[in-house]
Amino acid sequence: MPIPADWTITKTLEEVPATNAGTAYSSAPFVRWTYICTDENGQFVCASGSEPDCEAQALSMFQSQTQVTAPP
Repeated sequence: MPIPADWTITKTLEEVPATNAGTAYSSAPFVRWTYICTDENGQFVCASGSEPDCEAQALSMFQSQTQVTAPP
């Protein structure tokens, strides 16, 4: 089952700031690909560094919205 057609996964290159900036343990900033899923209203659903993982998270979020709670 794929995610809904009106949900969007966008691939974006983000710059990650240097960790521990200002200390002797500081590392250089780096860039990485991030996949971000938004719903039909443009609201953030999930994000991941892996497209298949982002799709799996988005599907789980969608399925959780459609579940019906059993009566007590």
